[in-house]
Amino acid sequence: MAPNASETTALVDGTDKPENAENLENFRRLKAYQPWAFFVTFGGYFMAHFSRKCYSTVKNNMEDEAGYSPLLISSMDSMFMGTYAIGNIVSGKLGDTFNPTTVLAIGLFGSGACLFFMTVAIWFDFHTYSVLLGNIFILAVYFCFGFFQSTGGPV
Repeated sequence: MAPNASETTALVDGTDKPENAENLENFRRLKAYQPWAFFVTFGGYFMAHFSRKCYSTVKNNMEDEAGYSPLLISSMDSMFMGTYAIGNIVSGKLGDTFNPTTVLAIGLFGSGACLFFMTVAIWFDFHTYSVLLGNIFILAVYFCFGFFQSTGGPV
């Protein structure tokens, strides 16, 4: 059943007060959350890109202070780049299949967790307990780190 002329005019003119009051309240809520959404989004992307770039600046320190061998550092590079390349394809498909915001959030939190585990490996100096354990742990963390970092690009 089609609306009559007065109902159509009220919808077009915006004279329907309850809907306008509700829309105005929703608009105010949206505006109130807008700075917070900007801060969280900007901060999240900043930290994701910062964490991706910091590795290249600390390679020499990892070799000198943490005692990592040049072979381990090159293996870490290869592991990260390989999983990052494969992860770009996987993340693109996940972003098309699922909510891209959720995929990005998982990637950001996963990247943070990987950075934490890398720091734990250096704090507890796994290489003093067992070189093999330390190497496997850090390579496994970098394997996951490549996948998590890849969510920032294609999604």
